[in-house]
Amino acid sequence: MSENTPFRPRCHFAPRRGWINDPNGLVFYRDEWHLFYQYYNPEEVDGMQWGHAVSADLLSWTHLPPALAPDEHGQIWSGSAVVDREDASGLFGGRPGLVCLYTYWDKDDGGSQCQGMAYSADGRTFVKWPGNPVIPKLRDLAGHPADKDFRDPKVFRHGPSGSWVMVVAGGKLRVFSSKDLIHWEFESVDEATETECPDLFELPVAGAPGSTAWVLSGGGRWYQTGAFDGKHFTPGSPRIQMCGGPDWYATQTWDSAPDSRRVGISWLFGWGYGAGARAGRIANPFPTGPIAGGCLTIPCELSLESTPDGPRLLQAPVREFNALAGVTRIHGRIALPPGSAYAFEEGLSECLDVAAELTVPPGARVTFTVPVAAGGSVSLGIDNLRKALFIDRTGAASHGVESYGRRYETALAGRAGPDFSLRIVLDRCSLELFADHGRSLMSAFILPADNGARMTAEGDHEGCAVRSMAVRSLRPCINW
Repeated sequence: MSENTPFRPRCHFAPRRGWINDPNGLVFYRDEWHLFYQYYNPEEVDGMQWGHAVSADLLSWTHLPPALAPDEHGQIWSGSAVVDREDASGLFGGRPGLVCLYTYWDKDDGGSQCQGMAYSADGRTFVKWPGNPVIPKLRDLAGHPADKDFRDPKVFRHGPSGSWVMVVAGGKLRVFSSKDLIHWEFESVDEATETECPDLFELPVAGAPGSTAWVLSGGGRWYQTGAFDGKHFTPGSPRIQMCGGPDWYATQTWDSAPDSRRVGISWLFGWGYGAGARAGRIANPFPTGPIAGGCLTIPCELSLESTPDGPRLLQAPVREFNALAGVTRIHGRIALPPGSAYAFEEGLSECLDVAAELTVPPGARVTFTVPVAAGGSVSLGIDNLRKALFIDRTGAASHGVESYGRRYETALAGRAGPDFSLRIVLDRCSLELFADHGRSLMSAFILPADNGARMTAEGDHEGCAVRSMAVRSLRPCINW
């Protein structure tokens, strides 16, 4: 496939070449949103490293040279970054700086893992701490088992304790604390929680003045709300699905975002396709040319709302994303009786942002259908019999990937009645759905046909209808 592959995303982040998976080191520093990510390009380095990009608006990203490359301790796996505002580390001469905490993966020691640190004053040039690792392998920590899985540190400042806190998993969830981001003290282990790519943050609860709750994310697969005292997370809810669909993982949020915003992003791809980094090469069954591993999701604003069952998470595209709207067509009421389909206008755009208000009577389903490039189609929509948001790839060409052609659904949170909102974002290799303003969401890797505006909508019961719909073309914002 040439460099001009039709499947390069226009509105979602991906590297210029090579493999991408987890977002790492998300931090706002010196008026820039920094995005690091798991990156592999055997033409550069035969090992996983941290790719790097920056943005002023969460939309247009400037690609920078990789920030952290493998060294004698191993490959550079997932982690996080923080702004050391008060120079607690003593590395920045009394001025603020960036500190990155990440996992070393040692292939020469059976894949054992430990935690390393690097720092940067300018956000461009990174120096690794000469005493790495700052936290050794578990077998070298007194009182811990010899497990090799010990990865994905998420670090943040915990105001009440005056400490930096690290939650690290890849196995059981462990908590460490530090006063200087260099010397770390073990605090606790949660024997009941095993995950990858943990995140832990506090949010105000809308509708409950003065109330906050902590949110623990298990790699974006699930979340719990609860309390955190600097050493232990105490759940206050069951595990709740954070996103449905086949392709949403490793969710992380930005540290030090302005206006106390909590903005997150996820990997929009998965490990079930037989794709990934291999020694000296990249396995990729999809015809996506010089990029592999899909892309990252739209950055989403995270918030909590009060419900009768306790605080619940909302995730919706950041407000900046609305700036990409190009040609917009507004539709009034469209009846969707059984046996008929409403066809979107052709020629609007190959990348779309569709905001629809739907009537889906109890027991009914409204389905949108998107043709895909290799033949067949992907369907998606609201199923008010199963009270579910769904994506169905069983009718799409599978590109020879056995796990591709399946149907996925996620529960519609707290739903009763026939009225729903649905936002559909379609790019060159991705599909994202947001129901009821981010209460339920899904994403999937798909390769649409040349013109996404060939989408159709249909109902299966009398009374199914689109009450109103805005169909927006999306202007490209990724600079290749």
